[in-house]
Amino acid sequence: MKLNIVFLGLSMTSSWGNGHATTYRALVKALSRRGHSVSFLERDVPWYQKNRDLHNADYCQIHLYRSLPELAHQNVDLIDRADLVILGSYVPDGIAIGNGLPGVPAA
Repeated sequence: MKLNIVFLGLSMTSSWGNGHATTYRALVKALSRRGHSVSFLERDVPWYQKNRDLHNADYCQIHLYRSLPELAHQNVDLIDRADLVILGSYVPDGIAIGNGLPGVPAA
């Protein structure tokens, strides 16, 4: 069974100052190789933006957002169509996201 998976994580685009990016990259790449469709949603914050070492990945779609309203507006369909949504640790506004975005059912 092929899944449509959405990750909301701290950072995949910058390995600066955190261990999340390398773990996410390996996990997402492995899921993609198994035929799953994977998207990664990441808050576009200045400290990672200035130190970004991955701008695009051929194994997933990366979507950056600047605020919760932008996340909801730009990604509501992507999240709603997902078979699996994974909310990682240390995500800015993670509690608010888990409680549900406008137009997106709560976790």
